[in-house]
Amino acid sequence: MNTGDILWRIIMGETIILFGLLGVLLMLLIWWLLRKLVAVPAITVATDKSLYLRSESLKISGTLTADGQPLADRIVGLSIKPPTGDAYGLPTATTDAEGNFSAPWVIPADAVAGSYVLTATSAGASATATFTLK
Repeated sequence: MNTGDILWRIIMGETIILFGLLGVLLMLLIWWLLRKLVAVPAITVATDKSLYLRSESLKISGTLTADGQPLADRIVGLSIKPPTGDAYGLPTATTDAEGNFSAPWVIPADAVAGSYVLTATSAGASATATFTLK
């Protein structure tokens, strides 16, 4: 092996390493730009109490944000899953200028006692809260 071959191999090896590092840097730059361009939504949901009686009214409330900023005028889907049976939808709610939403729900007189799961969904985000019916 002559000096020219050794020099050529060194140059090619360094070139491959350089292109590999540039590729990694380019992927990191793309990831960083996407994080800045795409807002990640987050939603919260809660009830005003944790324990209810039949025919009582509960207040559902929560907040919808993206990267800490409120999302206004967004539709929030609400559903409740009783201890037995399938979940059923409630009327939707709309967020205000601060990203807050609220909705009332009157518990049916024939509702089954037990633990219920409330789900809120909007902008690709979802959250759950639980409450008990005695």
